[in-house]
Amino acid sequence: MSAYYVNFLVKSKPSLPAALVQYAARELMTRAESIKVSRQKVHEISTAPLPLSEWKLAYPNSLIEQTHVCNEAAHEMNWVQRLKKAMSASVSSRISWSELSAADYAPSQTALVFAPMVLDVSDDVLVTMAVMPKWFSADGVLLFATLANGSLPELVNAQPEWLDLFTHWHNIMDVGARLQALSFGLPVLDVETLTLSYSEFDTLWQDLVAFLPALQSKSDEETQVWWDKAHGLFNQGLRHISLEVLYGQVWQPNVKAAKTEHTVSLESLADQLTKRNYPS
Repeated sequence: MSAYYVNFLVKSKPSLPAALVQYAARELMTRAESIKVSRQKVHEISTAPLPLSEWKLAYPNSLIEQTHVCNEAAHEMNWVQRLKKAMSASVSSRISWSELSAADYAPSQTALVFAPMVLDVSDDVLVTMAVMPKWFSADGVLLFATLANGSLPELVNAQPEWLDLFTHWHNIMDVGARLQALSFGLPVLDVETLTLSYSEFDTLWQDLVAFLPALQSKSDEETQVWWDKAHGLFNQGLRHISLEVLYGQVWQPNVKAAKTEHTVSLESLADQLTKRNYPS
C-alpha cells in the first residue's frame, strides 16, 4: 500500500464504526429502564443514530429527537420533508461537533438523553465533559458511553510502542473524578470489554485510525511506519481487537446556594452580647 492511500485514510478522519456506536446506544437504553425520569421526550445525540423504529418501540409514547453529529452541513429540507417532520412524533437534525460543543448551543431541553460515543469525537474527553450539562434538562439524566484506556491490549502485548498512541484514553477513576469536579449528581459508571473481529486488513486499519486520533496528526512517513506494524501483526494472525467501553449515567450538576458569610470581630460580638444582657 502506498503512503498516499494511508494518508487519505488518515486525513479523512473516519468515524468510529457505526455498529459499535449503535451497540453502545442499545446498552445505554437497557441501563435507562430503571431510571425514574420523564420520558415525554427522548433525545439521542450520536455519530450513528439508531433506526427511529427502535426508539419508537422502546418509547412508544415519547417524542423522539435525534441529533446526528457529523462533518456534513445540515441540508435545507424541501416542503415534503418539512411536512413529514411536522406530522411525525420525532425530530431529526444534523450538527457538527464544533456546533454541538459551542458556547451558544442551546438544544430543546430533554429529561432523558443518550450520547453514545459522542465524547470520542472531541480532542479531549475529560475537558469536553464540561459541555454535557447543556444537553439535558435540570431534572433529567444523561447516559453516555466512551472508550477507556484498557482498549487494544492485543496491539500493546505484541508491540509495546502502540501504548504511545493511547494517551487520549482515560480510566474509570479519571472519569469519576472529573464528573465529581464538575458537580454532576449521582454519577454511575461501569466498564465492558468488547471484541471486534476482522477478515480484511483495510477495515482493521481504518478502524484503528478512528480509534487512535494520534495517527491522524502523523506525517505520511510516520503513518506508513504504523501501517507496516499493524499489517505485520495482521499477517501474523491478528484478527481480533478488544475495546474497553465505559458507560456513564449522570444527573445535572448540583447547584448549591451561594454561601452568606459574615466576619465579626470579637470586640463587636462582646459589645452585642453586653447590650443584649444589659440594655440601656
